[in-house]
Amino acid sequence: MKRRRLIACTVAIVILTGGIVFLTLWDDVEPIIDSPEPIMQAVEGPRVLIDEPNGTILEITFTPLDGAEFTIRRNENGNEDIGEFELIAEDAIFSGSLPLMRAIFSNASGLSNLTLVTENADDSQLALFGLDEPIMTWVVTLLDGTTIELMLGDMQVIGDGRYARLSNSREVLLLNARQSTLLTHQVEDLYDLSFFPYPPSTNEMPTWTLIDHFLLETNENTIEVSRVVEDETADIDDMMFASLFEVLQPYVGSANSHNVSTILFEPVTNMMPNRVIEARPSDLSIYGLDNPVRLTVATEEWSGTMLIGNRSTEFDGQYVMIEGYDAVLLDPHSSYSFLTVTPSHLLDRLMWLHPIDQVDYVTFEIEGVTRILSFEHDDEDNSLEALLDGEYISERNARRLYVGALSIMFDDSTQEPIPNISPEYRISIRLLDGTIDVMELYRLNETQFLIVINGESTGFFITRLSLHQNFLSRFEVLDAGGDIP
Repeated sequence: MKRRRLIACTVAIVILTGGIVFLTLWDDVEPIIDSPEPIMQAVEGPRVLIDEPNGTILEITFTPLDGAEFTIRRNENGNEDIGEFELIAEDAIFSGSLPLMRAIFSNASGLSNLTLVTENADDSQLALFGLDEPIMTWVVTLLDGTTIELMLGDMQVIGDGRYARLSNSREVLLLNARQSTLLTHQVEDLYDLSFFPYPPSTNEMPTWTLIDHFLLETNENTIEVSRVVEDETADIDDMMFASLFEVLQPYVGSANSHNVSTILFEPVTNMMPNRVIEARPSDLSIYGLDNPVRLTVATEEWSGTMLIGNRSTEFDGQYVMIEGYDAVLLDPHSSYSFLTVTPSHLLDRLMWLHPIDQVDYVTFEIEGVTRILSFEHDDEDNSLEALLDGEYISERNARRLYVGALSIMFDDSTQEPIPNISPEYRISIRLLDGTIDVMELYRLNETQFLIVINGESTGFFITRLSLHQNFLSRFEVLDAGGDIP
């Protein structure tokens, strides 16, 4: 007898569950269970949890069953500007993602036209839908102070919807997958983990064009690149402004704009750490972040520093930290190939970059002969007078001679060390602030000279033929009383 009762109860439960699933999926089907108080009813018309204009919601407070409470709050102005929303949580490390917070507000304001599961669920039915211990509750506060409390229960047995109800109602409704997903986030899901806080590139304006300054500091070397400030009044012959960028470290040089943008800037703007590995880490050496590579990037309105550690074999990504946030992140998709870049990849073949209006004088020591090109600047009218070995020469000749000095271009790279001999060519540029930059050329063989700047080898060489073409012949023209072509 007991066995028969058990079988009967099992059959009843199966029939009841099947009916719930059937009417959940087909809300316009009339119930076939002949009961004075059916568990599920088909009622004409949509059902509503919240139906408020987006702009009337002030904040939404989320309380997960197994997590800490957090709030998304609209700013006082309620406008659509950056900073429209803020993420408020006791243990929050990062600020919230603005697009995601905006989507959550928009989604919460339109929880209408929902499928009705049952109009008046009793306690056992609420437990059946997971609404006796909801996985999350929300308190939606409107601008007028009114609050609306919602509860979120289990997912459908079949399907991707989720059950929900108002706390002061026994009416159980069904959210679709998107509505459920946007309203079941944990606080970590809302973090904005992007390093470069600008929208992706467009056809009109690639994102990398916003970068004004780039500094990469590794244990081996430092690479620093800065955008050249264009001077619309500069002489057209002043070749220094042909490049968009200049290399400042490890030595001054005109940058190859294409290489800088593709090798350095584009990868940086596409960085996207998407996972918090450890908040408030106690041992950074685990991630190689106790002695990290430092990457600092600046635009006209923003600057930030990323600390780059080891590559993770466990998660297949790069361990990083964003300075100012005490959390180790994982970047699984971005390219960090720029970590192995050397200045030779970035330099234009033009070796130096010094605006003429910043120069006091230039000393040429060539094959045992010293020549000095000096400048007299008038800040009031930006005029320039020049002297070669104490004798005035035309501004045109002075500029062309100076550009010739800056037009030293390497021919190829070399592994040869600096020879233990005296340099055969030496050019010193003294700036108005007292800074001196020195380029020396050491003979490697009959035709090649190693280029050394400020005592350090560039790893490039130049040929004697290009030396004559660049500036030796210019002195010959001036000494003969002519004009440099």
